[in-house]
Amino acid sequence: MIILLAYLFYFVAASASPLQRRWLATKRDGGGQIAFAFQTMAIVAIFGLGLLFFFPFAITGSVARLIALAFVAGFCGAGFFVFSYSAQKHVDAGLTTLLMNVYTPVTIIIATIFLHEGLRPLQIIGALLLFISILLISKKHRLGRFRFDKYFWMMLFSGVLLGVALSAERALMKTTGFAAGTLISWWAQAISLGVAALIFKSHTTYTVRESVITGALKFLQALSWVLLLLVIGNLSVVSAVTTFKVVVIFVAAALLLNERDDLPRKIFGSVVALAGLLLMK
Repeated sequence: MIILLAYLFYFVAASASPLQRRWLATKRDGGGQIAFAFQTMAIVAIFGLGLLFFFPFAITGSVARLIALAFVAGFCGAGFFVFSYSAQKHVDAGLTTLLMNVYTPVTIIIATIFLHEGLRPLQIIGALLLFISILLISKKHRLGRFRFDKYFWMMLFSGVLLGVALSAERALMKTTGFAAGTLISWWAQAISLGVAALIFKSHTTYTVRESVITGALKFLQALSWVLLLLVIGNLSVVSAVTTFKVVVIFVAAALLLNERDDLPRKIFGSVVALAGLLLMK
């Protein structure tokens, strides 16, 4: 029953957050995406302190390793927010979710390089299916057969950065425990975004209410993911089941955001992507 509730929580939270972000981006341009991303992640990090009431907090392992992993999680996590938020207004919610799933082959590549886990043939086929589905769905962003506009590349790159950030976050959890690893990752991302906002003097006109709602939904999405990992205890199983979110987002975006252009192509592409993602587990 707990496992079923954990999966239900994930699908609701992981669908609501990107849909709300897409709706807000198309509703009006608040500008200052770095500042807005910082506000969002700061709320996630602050809400995350609630984990301390339920899970033990302890710093263990090499301090140098923790600092290095925190830097990677912070830098790549911040990059993910900046690029994805900047492109969100111009990329459909479904395609955004699909491009975010590029993190799957990225994490496999990281495991191959650093953990010496060789790529299996099915994983290679799965990666190819994922990229084929991206080509099928990204019609309006094409400038040529294999040329795309900058918003496509920004969203794709943000997916790559997400893969690196999630790998670092997972490594932090394994090194120093669930609560400490999660909070170190979240706070590192918030601090990195804060520094970036100061450097680039970024200011947003999104209201406090919009920032709080966006941050709260992002927190629920992040929390649902880490709790699912904690409950299931198997990253491969969790990743395999949660890939169904790709289809859910496409259908929800069509119904709620009226993003129905080339809908049959999008549904077919999402099914191809789902097959590819399942093969990569």
